[in-house]
Amino acid sequence: METAKKLKLKSSRFFEKEMSSKAQELIEEIKLKDRSHLRLREWHQRNHYEKSLKELRKQYEKYFTIAKVDGRTFTAEQFVKQFEIPDIPCIITNTTEDWNVEKYWTFEKLYQLYKETQFKIGEDDKGKKLRLPFKYFLEYLVYNKDDSPLYLFESSVEDMKDGGAEMIGRYKKHKYFQEDFFAMVGEKHRPPYRWFLVGPKRSGTAVHIDPLMTSAWNTSLQGHKLWVLFPPDIPKCVVKAKGLAAKKEIDPEVLDESIDYFFYALPKLIQKEGADNLKIVMCVQGPGDTIFVPGGWWHAVLNLDNSIALTQNFMSINNFDKIWRSVRKERPKFSQRLLESFKELRSDLYERALKLDDIDKNEFRVLKDANPLSSEDSSGSSSSSSSSSSSSSSSSDDDDD
Repeated sequence: METAKKLKLKSSRFFEKEMSSKAQELIEEIKLKDRSHLRLREWHQRNHYEKSLKELRKQYEKYFTIAKVDGRTFTAEQFVKQFEIPDIPCIITNTTEDWNVEKYWTFEKLYQLYKETQFKIGEDDKGKKLRLPFKYFLEYLVYNKDDSPLYLFESSVEDMKDGGAEMIGRYKKHKYFQEDFFAMVGEKHRPPYRWFLVGPKRSGTAVHIDPLMTSAWNTSLQGHKLWVLFPPDIPKCVVKAKGLAAKKEIDPEVLDESIDYFFYALPKLIQKEGADNLKIVMCVQGPGDTIFVPGGWWHAVLNLDNSIALTQNFMSINNFDKIWRSVRKERPKFSQRLLESFKELRSDLYERALKLDDIDKNEFRVLKDANPLSSEDSSGSSSSSSSSSSSSSSSSDDDDD
């Protein structure tokens, strides 16, 4: 009842002793598929529900070094110069004053608008999306005591039959992120890039880099998020902190959960490597705050309370080179379509992409001459460095990050 009151929910379904039997049944089915390595009773065996996230936040306050600027006065030109070009994360405050948050983006309003709408809250071992009507997910959000709860992470907002277009129309693209070259290929052909997020307290995303080296913005509409970020030069094997948490604290199989990373692995990682050596950047993002995450930066996020957020990934002129190289290597078929769009719509980008291809081909030839390989190894290496215009290999799209 306390949670429902705090979220200003009105339906009686949120003021019972526990979630409805139908919600319980559907949630259990999804749990068994989403984390097949866990039995149902293991979802709450570490009792994180009883632990104070306020104390966890205090533990990391000394590392809250992210730059903050005020969105009411900070210009797009200043953002590009101070943060986007040098690839520096930042928080921009006061970015939702014209979004009508209390009218459209509260838990109660979302319940009224989308209670029957099916949203993605997980995926099975084969990558199939697991969906649940919002009314049942909101019950779960109110009543659950899971260590690391399921997270509503919807990437197909534009395809929603029940108000997807209206949802997109209810937020305005920030002045700092107007440019997105992936849009040139059209909504149906671009990789997933926009997510609507509803996160129960203690849910989150494990440490990762966003796909294709894209940069991202994330705007909190409700709730607070704890972030940790590491620059691209910190190795994956370091930021993942595998093996640092003692077995008595956590089973290594479930260390990939965000809350376990913040509770167990990150403190040990900082102790071992040192915060300065890790170049660690941390912050708490609150309602109305938008965080900018440059492409290639490692990051993990924990919802300190029940949250609603929107996030988008993008390609701009200031991150063009590294994204083009990543797209060419990871998504060769998509890179061909993107290159064709550049040729038709932006000749300057087309020429820039071809120039990058030539530079990389020449660098590969130099490396090949300096380090002769067998013909088999040589052909295997060249395939990853070839221009998108001649590549014929296929690649599947990431569902989300």
